[in-house]
Amino acid sequence: MGLQAPDPILCAVTDPVNPQVMTSPSGFIYDPAVDEFERPPVCDINIDADNDGVSNEIDAAVVDHMEFYLFNYFKPGRYKITQETREGRRLMRDIGCTSCHTPNMTIQSDRRVADVETGYDPRQGIFNNLFATATTLFTAVDDGDAYPQLLPNKKKFTVRNFYSDLKRHDLGPAFHEREFDGTVVKEFVTEPLWGVGSTPPYGHDGRSINLDAVIVRHGGEATEARLAYQRLDREGKRSILAFLESLVLFPPDDTASNLNPGNPDDLTNIQSPDTHGSIKLPVLFQIPGEGAE
Repeated sequence: MGLQAPDPILCAVTDPVNPQVMTSPSGFIYDPAVDEFERPPVCDINIDADNDGVSNEIDAAVVDHMEFYLFNYFKPGRYKITQETREGRRLMRDIGCTSCHTPNMTIQSDRRVADVETGYDPRQGIFNNLFATATTLFTAVDDGDAYPQLLPNKKKFTVRNFYSDLKRHDLGPAFHEREFDGTVVKEFVTEPLWGVGSTPPYGHDGRSINLDAVIVRHGGEATEARLAYQRLDREGKRSILAFLESLVLFPPDDTASNLNPGNPDDLTNIQSPDTHGSIKLPVLFQIPGEGAE
């Protein structure tokens, strides 16, 4: 949005003279000896009479709160699992799609305080046939404040249905992008497929109108997988598309959960949040006035 926030952590990590190892409030370790980090322009702004305040338009604490919110936000869900979607998942592996769209990713130390698993449930899923189950991942420590401190358990965690290797690949001219300065960007990070059933149009530039179109657009390193997809019969292609369409996003305010299951037998008052249910993460995060007691 054009607003600049001072980020002392990133400024210290990317210091051109003395880069330092730093840890964010949510426990991410920034090690300049291991990873590369982009230096925020705000780090190099000199405050004077002409630009006073430009580098301090948002309190750094807002950035910290955003990190915590995004870090603990729930992952996309799975819609109805059928024989067709199972076959589609198998075919994706067999034709080579999962060499880059890696299904799962293992995190050695999970720094979240909660996990939310959302799946197809026509009985409890009141609005959208989805029901979310939240599980705590913390140890509560009484530090004398009104609410205890939530310390993440930091156990090993497998992120399922992620479908990305987080690496850069060249998918051929159809995906290349020309910059304003005339240079051409040829490599892009593998797009995670979780939630892909709810996010048309497709491609990093949104030029593919549907899932079939973005698949056949693949070239370069993905040429063999694309050709294998095109050689499939109609049922095979449909199975892959059905599987991808089962990887869905959902609105937290309208998805019933064990935090607020609603009442599936009261359709008369379905517009009430207490009836249709919701994912009340504030209950987990102990936010006063938002459900925490």
